[in-house]
Amino acid sequence: MISAILVLTASACKKGKDAPPPEEAPVNTIITPGNEPGYVYIDGKYSGYKSNGQVKLPAGRHNIGVALENSWIYLRKEVDVTAGAAITFTAADKPAPKVWKALYVGLSETRGNSATGDCSTHFTKAELDAGYEFLQWSLREHFEKYSYGLMQWQLERKDIAEPVMLKKSGEAWYTVEPPVITAKIPEIVPGAYDCVFVFWRESEGTCSFRSNYFGLAWTNPMGEPIKTGFVTVKFDAGNGVAGRIANYKANDPGVWVHEWLHTTGERFYQDKGISMPQPAGGFTVHAAETYGYTYPWMTWYRDMMGGRVPNTLTGLGYLGIGPEAFLRCTVRETALDAACR
Repeated sequence: MISAILVLTASACKKGKDAPPPEEAPVNTIITPGNEPGYVYIDGKYSGYKSNGQVKLPAGRHNIGVALENSWIYLRKEVDVTAGAAITFTAADKPAPKVWKALYVGLSETRGNSATGDCSTHFTKAELDAGYEFLQWSLREHFEKYSYGLMQWQLERKDIAEPVMLKKSGEAWYTVEPPVITAKIPEIVPGAYDCVFVFWRESEGTCSFRSNYFGLAWTNPMGEPIKTGFVTVKFDAGNGVAGRIANYKANDPGVWVHEWLHTTGERFYQDKGISMPQPAGGFTVHAAETYGYTYPWMTWYRDMMGGRVPNTLTGLGYLGIGPEAFLRCTVRETALDAACR
């Protein structure tokens, strides 16, 4: 049987030797509002095309999406694609965003066993306000923008006035653990929030809880009792919280989105069948340099969320979450329904 196939194949090649090359299929034109350029997605996958030129789309019924480059909006429609046809998008093709719910927890006093003995660090109400505004800014400028308007974050705030005890591991590794926070805020239960963000002070005077991290995230929300993303930011206030935050915004603004991506980009979206970059040092979010991205990594976070990380390891396709995934179940929705996709 194999020999027959080989003979037929060889014969076909010889017979077609002098035949003219097949004609190229006509290309499609994608028209966006104001002819704004955008990234073209076919059935949820980034195609490598941009919509300010002509693109080749597969014939048949497909979900075609365009992530507009300047206005950060995603448009999508189900269409019957025919060769050479133009596909026109309007503002009416923007899907409603999914609501994600977050809780900001500001710690007024953080207590632990430091190198100088038991001590506490403190944040004033005004300093916790600054941390809250920092998170609000990032949700707006990074989370919602990089999802092309498909995430709408609702943020609540519950500060803790009484001391919160740190867990100390080894000589100098201090963490705020989820059970400590949930004991003080019992409203944190499966299905209540998509992520909890805790903001606390690293050092004050001679009291220091320095550890080799700025932000820390628990990477498998569905494996936690609260089935919720959990992030802490251990903030080095230096000579002033407001000035330090302004410096981070200008030079290294990604701490909140970086840690949130740990909560969704290490297990959560992979478990939903999304192809993500290969981990580096054990973590997908730390693989930026492996895929050719450079500090301060904001284009890495953008492309991870947009599903546009070029798969340079295989040379095939693109990796990351992608707009269509943001229209599926959130963390809290998944926590309430095991079948939720």
